[in-house]
Amino acid sequence: MMKILKTFKRTAMVLAYGPIIVLGRIWVQLLVITIMFVFGAAIFNHYQGLSWLTALLGSVSTITTIGIYSPDIVSMPNAEKILLIIVIIGSVGSAASLLQSLVSTVTKKEFFMGQLDRIKVSTMSNHIIVMGYSFLGKYVAEKLKEMGAEYIVVAKDDEQAEVAQNAGIVAISSPVNLVYEALKKAGIERASSLVATYDDDGDNMLIVMVAKQLNPKIRVVTIINERELREGAKAAKADVVIAPSDIIGNILATATTSNEIVGAFLPGRFGGKNIAEFTIINTGLKSGDVEQIAPLLLVHRGEASIPTKDKDFILEPGDQIYVLADHNAITKLRKIIRA
Repeated sequence: MMKILKTFKRTAMVLAYGPIIVLGRIWVQLLVITIMFVFGAAIFNHYQGLSWLTALLGSVSTITTIGIYSPDIVSMPNAEKILLIIVIIGSVGSAASLLQSLVSTVTKKEFFMGQLDRIKVSTMSNHIIVMGYSFLGKYVAEKLKEMGAEYIVVAKDDEQAEVAQNAGIVAISSPVNLVYEALKKAGIERASSLVATYDDDGDNMLIVMVAKQLNPKIRVVTIINERELREGAKAAKADVVIAPSDIIGNILATATTSNEIVGAFLPGRFGGKNIAEFTIINTGLKSGDVEQIAPLLLVHRGEASIPTKDKDFILEPGDQIYVLADHNAITKLRKIIRA
C-alpha cells in the first residue's frame, strides 16, 4: 500500500511540475519565436498596411507556412523582403532548437527526474541530508528508506545521483568543493539532521563545519576513519562522531574470544563494552548476582521480555539475559551462569 501511495504521489508531481520543468528548458526559444512573430506583424503592418491583429495572423501564417495569408512577394519592396527573410530564418532556427530541447527534456530521464527532485527538495522540512552515496551513504539511504524517513542524498557526481534516483531516492549531485551550494540546494536551513559518509575525513570535516554555519541547530553525524581526527570533528561541532574502524575492530576482536556478543555501542560513554547474550543454565541464580559483574539490561523468558530492576529476581534455566559487558566481565559471567 505504501509503495502504491508513493508511486501515486510521484506521478502526481510529474503531472503537476512536468510542464514547468519543460517550460524552463524551452522558454528562451519560445521568447525568440514570439519576438519573430511580433516583428513579422510589424513588417506587415508597416509595408502592407494591415491592422495589427491581421498583421499578426499574417506573420504567424507566413512563419509557420500555414499559408492563410500570402502577400505578393513580386511587388514587395526590397526592404520588406530582406526583413522577412531574417524573420523566417530566425524563426526556423529557434523552432529547431525548441524541438531539440523539448525532445531531450522529455526523453532524458535523469535530467527530468533531477529537476523533479530539486522541486521536491524545495518543499521538504525537518528532513535528513545524506552526504555521499558510494558505500556507507548507500546503506544509510536504504535504511532511512525502510524507516519511512524523508531525506535527500547529495552524491559526488551525476552517475551516483542517477543510481540513487533509479532506486527511487531523491538525489542531487555536487562535487565536495561546492559543498556550500550543495547544502543550500538540499535545504540545509530546513533540515533536521545531516550525516556525512565520504571516504575522505577532510571532506567530512568540511561538511560538518559548513553545515553548522548554515544551520547551527542541525544534528550532524559524521564518520571519521582516522581516530586521531575524532577530537577535531567534535571541535567542528559534530554532534556524533563515529569511527567505523574502532567499532568493527572491537566487535571482531571480542567475537573471536566470545560467542555471546550480539551488539556494540558507539565509542564514547560505553566504549569497549558490548551487548552480550547468555542462556541461564545454573539454578538459584539471581539478577543481583549478574549485576555485581555487569549491568543487566533485559531478561527474556519464553515470549516475554522482563526489564527487571529487582536484585532478588530469580533467573530460571532457559532464560536469556542481555548484559553490558567487556571481555573480562563476559569471562566472569560465563563461569557463574554455566557452572
